[in-house]
Amino acid sequence: MTIYIILGLLALSVTAYFIFRQKPKSALDNYFISTQSQSNDRVKNLNLENPSEDASYILDTNKLSFPDIVREIEDIEYKADPEREWVINLISTDGALFKKEDFNKMFDYDWRSKYSSTIYGFSKDENGWAYANAGESPYVFSKLQIAVDIKDVFNEENPKYETQKLKRYIDELEKRIKKYPTKLRIEQTETIESAISKAKKLVQLNQEFNLDAIIVLQADKQFKGLEMWDALQSVGLKWGDGDLFHWRNDKDYGHDQHFSVWTTTEPGYFFPEEIKDGNMNPQNLVFGFSIPRSADPKNIFDIMLNSVKYCQNRLGGQILDQNMKPFNEEKEKQELLEFLKRMEQKGLQAGSDKALIMF
Repeated sequence: MTIYIILGLLALSVTAYFIFRQKPKSALDNYFISTQSQSNDRVKNLNLENPSEDASYILDTNKLSFPDIVREIEDIEYKADPEREWVINLISTDGALFKKEDFNKMFDYDWRSKYSSTIYGFSKDENGWAYANAGESPYVFSKLQIAVDIKDVFNEENPKYETQKLKRYIDELEKRIKKYPTKLRIEQTETIESAISKAKKLVQLNQEFNLDAIIVLQADKQFKGLEMWDALQSVGLKWGDGDLFHWRNDKDYGHDQHFSVWTTTEPGYFFPEEIKDGNMNPQNLVFGFSIPRSADPKNIFDIMLNSVKYCQNRLGGQILDQNMKPFNEEKEKQELLEFLKRMEQKGLQAGSDKALIMF
């Protein structure tokens, strides 16, 4: 599981955290999930928005390198990806068009909750594929496809590939097309066995390359919350999503954040009110990012390390690797370069659309 899945879970758990923990009544009792502007207001109202010094030069975007990606925004289409999805065609035997009011009934809530998939439609009028059941998609389509993420056939808890997970889609579709207003037939673009074979390769790639770059700044005892907050802001990091600090990516390539900062001290994230009241004094700061999702892993790692070193100068503590061992800069950088080389050999480019989908 990547750190970004963890960040999402942390954000979702915030409300539950305040509902179930026992705590004296405070301004936080009415906590709610807020927008970024509301988060900024919270920080401003606590007088925590102005860092004591400006070290934002460390987060130098001029040191980053991005591929030249040309995207045709106007003519973009959304269609199934046979490299990572098992695609099932629905064929109208009498040539009738697929009307949204009809196929939306077939792919109802029961289908959506039990048969995870994406429905694509081809529009002759727009000469392209689109999400068939999206609100702004065309009303009629000449073709329909059901796309199933083939990685879902892998059972992580009891490691095995479950062929039955795909067969059940066909069985359910056979039942549903009998109730459709026009006659349909089902066409598999590949056999279930072929899809399972493809799934094995994707899962192996995911297991091999789903890796985070992590640097830990460990306190001798505890960092003072206010000093920690000030150091992270001074380096140019912004508090926000998931109640963590981030170096945000403003380019249209790679993940939304270049790297993030959290802590293993409960609850794992930072509330400005708790910092202000002196109740949050973490034992460490964890700097990290997903390597395959990163826009520029090599240079971002260098800048992240410089950020850690700056915070160490301000706060003290020891720099450790993800295994909580003394950080070996030369070794970590060399291992990252070798990792990126292996990715390229397998046809994976860090930060690409393919990598963002896979990891």
